[in-house]
Amino acid sequence: MMITGFLEGFAKTVGRVISDVGGTVSYLNVGIVVAIIYVALYVSYVFVCLIIGRDRRYRKGHATSVFLLLIYVTTLLYLVFMSREVDQYEGVNLILFSTWGRTYVTRALFIENIIMFIPMGMLLPSAFKKVRAFSRCILICFLLSFFIETTQFVFGIGIFELDDILTNTTGGIVGWLLWRSFYGFAHFFSKDTENMRLK
Repeated sequence: MMITGFLEGFAKTVGRVISDVGGTVSYLNVGIVVAIIYVALYVSYVFVCLIIGRDRRYRKGHATSVFLLLIYVTTLLYLVFMSREVDQYEGVNLILFSTWGRTYVTRALFIENIIMFIPMGMLLPSAFKKVRAFSRCILICFLLSFFIETTQFVFGIGIFELDDILTNTTGGIVGWLLWRSFYGFAHFFSKDTENMRLK
């Protein structure tokens, strides 16, 4: 009975997470518009550099990472700020793991807060070399989460919860670890390919 109950609760939690994450797709439009504007400005900048003779190479990987980061950040901010009405929430919750709760809904929200910041941990170091260090990347994730929680509290569109900052930062750590793994594999195989060519 205990195993059956656990499996049922697990299935409901996973189902809720998938449903909620899928629901965020409707907010992507705003992020895509901002990213398209960035692409237009970036291409214009490269074109102007070519005209005036300034050495500015078009780095496809960098541009793609920034493009995806802009879509993500814009969608995230629109989701956490514009999808709620002002003065609907108030309060501060500084008790760790209190939002885990006992229902599959609260547990799903807890997990979603981790998932929410995984792209940040992956895209930040991909887009900017200066934040590839673990400490810098995670600090930015922490500060962004703190900014979101504080803003939501000030405008009454959310409760300031320490759990949210913890789970968001954890998501950033997971994202950074994934990026580091992918980067390490890519670097290894690129070196291996180069060595094969030299032979």
